[in-house]
Amino acid sequence: MEEMNPPPIAPIETTPPKRRGCFFYGCIVSLVLAFVIGTVFVLTMAYIIKRANAMVADYTDTQPATLPHDSMPASELKDLKDRLAVFGQALDAHSNVPPFILTGHDINGLMNDAFSTAQAPMDKFKNHLYVAVEDSRIKGQVSMAADKIVHVPFIHTEGRYLNGAVAFKVVLTNQQLSVSIDQIEVKGKPLPEQFMSGLRQANFAQNAQNDPSNSAAIGRFETIEIKDGKIVITPKKPEAQ
Repeated sequence: MEEMNPPPIAPIETTPPKRRGCFFYGCIVSLVLAFVIGTVFVLTMAYIIKRANAMVADYTDTQPATLPHDSMPASELKDLKDRLAVFGQALDAHSNVPPFILTGHDINGLMNDAFSTAQAPMDKFKNHLYVAVEDSRIKGQVSMAADKIVHVPFIHTEGRYLNGAVAFKVVLTNQQLSVSIDQIEVKGKPLPEQFMSGLRQANFAQNAQNDPSNSAAIGRFETIEIKDGKIVITPKKPEAQ
């Protein structure tokens, strides 16, 4: 009897796995990088916000400071403005004119008058600044709500007050005006010396002098100096102008 061989088994066709292209792996790498960068960014921002809020807490108070009250009667303010007008007219006419002297009381009177009619953002300083002329320095005191100065999301300035003082020197010699910070106090404490050392070297009037109109105005004065608690502005002699 003839043996019958079983029919051959057809080989099972297998489809090789589809290879992932460079685009696929590029997307994966991009997603991983985006996740890492996003995480680092969030952590960095959280750290910055935490540090910023810590600085707000360190350098601001929960209550405003009481500034000295220095009001100038309307008649006295008018006399001061008249003296300034006469001084300016004499300068324009190249006439001999004695030095113009300003006290801290004069500066506060002019400053409060200017702020009372100022537009935003300068109007926010009304009743929040006080100036005194002490020996050879001008000292300005400020007490303002911190959120009026800077308002940034997540930085907790609401209900905080910046109470500080800045003492600076003003000198004009050889047509070079110098305005330099001598001391800064916040919450009654001076700023650390590592901050102050750089600030003391800066001349905050330098940019103003680079403007031709400002430079021409400054050039009309011989000296500006602070002595005995007064600001003394000495114009140039007519022959020197």
